[in-house]
Amino acid sequence: MPEEAHLAPIRAAIHVKRKRMTVVHASASGGTRALVSAFCAGASRVDSVDVVTRSASVCTEQDLRSSDGLVFATPENFGYMAGEMKAMFDRLFYRMMLDTTDAGGGSESALAGRPYAVIVCAGNDGLGALQSVNRIVTGWRMTALCEPLIARRVGGEAGSSRGAISARDLEAACELGEAFATAIELGIA
Repeated sequence: MPEEAHLAPIRAAIHVKRKRMTVVHASASGGTRALVSAFCAGASRVDSVDVVTRSASVCTEQDLRSSDGLVFATPENFGYMAGEMKAMFDRLFYRMMLDTTDAGGGSESALAGRPYAVIVCAGNDGLGALQSVNRIVTGWRMTALCEPLIARRVGGEAGSSRGAISARDLEAACELGEAFATAIELGIA
């Protein structure tokens, strides 16, 4: 009998609400996709958190509302987030805002206080892409749970989407995934 087999009936009797994290991503050249895969591999180490990935082009209001934490992963395009990611924010930003005018307010974010993280696959410094995502997410009043990950491609021309993602950056994405999922599991935000 395995050491913890006697705990199985107790665990079965306790209903643990599974948590959900959604990774919204855009990737044309595959670099961001590789970072998202590494992030998800790390997050999958946390059993009680379901990890869902959504392309920014198909991400819905329900995807955002049903998530206990959100991760936005984008390449740096011309010093900005990917157009596909920006289009998602344009499409969904105001749908996440609740009109509280009748109650004496103006608007309130349905995502206020929810934890988020940002991953940028950069050919340059990635700061423009990071700032553009953070500006929008700040409007939703979400809470940054951790430092952003900016992975700079190596071996390509400066400003290029060519070049490789370093093993160090892929490992950092994996560690970020596990840490973010653990925080979601524990309700830290």
